[in-house]
Amino acid sequence: MRERYKEARVRETRFIMSFDVSKLNRRLFLLLGLFIVLNFLDAFTTLMAIRAGPAFMELNPIAAGLFGLNFPGFSVALTLKFLPVLPLSYVTFLKGSESHPMAFRIVKVSGFVALVAADIFLLVVVGSNVRTLLAYYY
Repeated sequence: MRERYKEARVRETRFIMSFDVSKLNRRLFLLLGLFIVLNFLDAFTTLMAIRAGPAFMELNPIAAGLFGLNFPGFSVALTLKFLPVLPLSYVTFLKGSESHPMAFRIVKVSGFVALVAADIFLLVVVGSNVRTLLAYYY
């Protein structure tokens, strides 16, 4: 059993260390930019849909409650929406560590996975908002 654990650890280490950090950094930067743009588009299309009339209903119960508080609630919702940009920016712009190369790569790969998942989610949300707006106006 111990031997299998050692083999798995070696395989995991090789896999993580095989990532090219410079390529990963470029992709992280692009994904972070896309994340920020999609967050903005989500907020913008949600605001447009809310102003379009009663046909639109916010499905997120937290956001719906905050939007009911008018400007202060909307400000809090925007703050909460853009707050994840801070840790994701930290991961994106984190400089390499020669003393801990494995941990550095784990953080970068984790950030990459998180940004891919968040961008896919936001693409679906923005697409849903745009479909709702198009159906309302056309």
